[in-house]
Amino acid sequence: MSNSQPNGFFQKYKELIVTTIICLFLTGIYDSINNQTAEIKKWYELMIGINEKVKVQADNLSKLEKSLETHVQRTDEIFDDHNQRIRSIEFEIIPRRIHQHKPPIEGDTTDAKDTIADY
Repeated sequence: MSNSQPNGFFQKYKELIVTTIICLFLTGIYDSINNQTAEIKKWYELMIGINEKVKVQADNLSKLEKSLETHVQRTDEIFDDHNQRIRSIEFEIIPRRIHQHKPPIEGDTTDAKDTIADY
């Protein structure tokens, strides 16, 4: 009778035990998949965040590059304008000086040589 008692219990709850084991197994698989999905989601969000940051940095770099090009163009234009003004002033001043003054004297008429020697 003692042998029939455990057999009877096992026979009576066999289906319930097997179903419980299968449910636990499936629950474990489900949890594992859920955890992997959560990790994949985290990595995906991280990658999207990185891509967005890269896009923003690329946009900022593009804006900075355009700003720098504009600044260089303005600076070049201002430099050219100043250079033209300087050249026109040189053209106006230098030829008039040459014609207004007498040709330079060949000998040194200052006493600079003597004062240097005194020291």
